[in-house]
Amino acid sequence: MKKNVENLLSSFAKIRRFYANELQNKLEKENLTPNEISILILLSNNPSVTTSSQLVYFLQVSKGLVSRSIDGLVKKGLIQCVQDDKDRRVQRIVLTPASKTITIKITNEVRKINDRILKDISEEEIIQMESTISKIIECFESKGGRNV
Repeated sequence: MKKNVENLLSSFAKIRRFYANELQNKLEKENLTPNEISILILLSNNPSVTTSSQLVYFLQVSKGLVSRSIDGLVKKGLIQCVQDDKDRRVQRIVLTPASKTITIKITNEVRKINDRILKDISEEEIIQMESTISKIIECFESKGGRNV
């Protein structure tokens, strides 16, 4: 089983790198780093993700990389950091109206990549894979606690 889990993790890392490279090439004019693109995708698809700690957790990258990427996105006017109303120590990250155009471009490019790459994989196979991954995550969460 250990080797299978390592293969699975390696596969997900390869897929993520592939998307990052493809999107960076397709969005070259936008001058975004792969991590900035990942942050924009995560923020636009997950409104409950609003802090740098959450970005570190979900993207599995260093605090320093997230911090540099947030600074870059703020300078580009695509996000802003707003002090939390209830906890002054917390800065909430929000997409700006200017980010709408780029997040739409990213979504369209992801759709094109998926159509091209996954064309020979049936919807049933995708659904089965999602189901299997969900079961694996549930097992890790039930046995491993919060670290998943």
